[in-house]
Amino acid sequence: MVKILIVEDELIIAEDVKNMLIHMEYDVIDVAMDYDEAITILEDKKPDLILLDVNLNSHKDGIDLAELINEKYKIPFIFTTSYSDSLTLNRAKNTHPINYLVKPFKKEQLFSTIEMALYSLSQENGATTSAENDALIIKDALFIKDKFKYTKLNISDILWIKSDGNYLEIQTTKKEELIRATLTNFIERLNSDLFFRTHKSYIVNLDYLSKIETNYVTIAASKIPITKNYYDELVKKLNVV
Repeated sequence: MVKILIVEDELIIAEDVKNMLIHMEYDVIDVAMDYDEAITILEDKKPDLILLDVNLNSHKDGIDLAELINEKYKIPFIFTTSYSDSLTLNRAKNTHPINYLVKPFKKEQLFSTIEMALYSLSQENGATTSAENDALIIKDALFIKDKFKYTKLNISDILWIKSDGNYLEIQTTKKEELIRATLTNFIERLNSDLFFRTHKSYIVNLDYLSKIETNYVTIAASKIPITKNYYDELVKKLNVV
């Protein structure tokens, strides 16, 4: 799941937003009421996204916190605000939030704002989505769309990927996922030396490679087919003697 931190100084609003996110199956890792509490949480936990109230009733406001987040934590954030005066907006813009939400907002607005934020992040990182927008690749994670939510999958947990027509079966250390995409485009989007194509229908994570045979490679405990051309290339890549 996408991990989200809420920073909101009004308890009723914070609980309402938390309930909306949980209903949409996002993982709310915590709720901070002020600047100092948010920093304490960020020292211990790393969310994928922060919902950050501009106005915090403490010695520093949400914009001050945003500046520190940019400098130290490098975590994307969405500003939530009731303010629309030019001075506040100009201060907020200078911190480069991924998006804005004007309070009060509904669940549908919250969902669409988070989805657009994730999409924007994928573009900033030089990634593309499949034509059907089934998945986004952001840094070291794959975000798989499922109805009204994105499920986060660490790329390092992928064992292998198998092409099945217009779909890809993604086998991880814990489960299997299915997305709409082509293998060629997907391996380009991964942009990682960890992954190697062994067959027209397979790419594998070399971190889990335990054995190389003429016709197969063993990934974890499973045998994955490899063709001669790819076998020769893999042997060369690994400098196998």
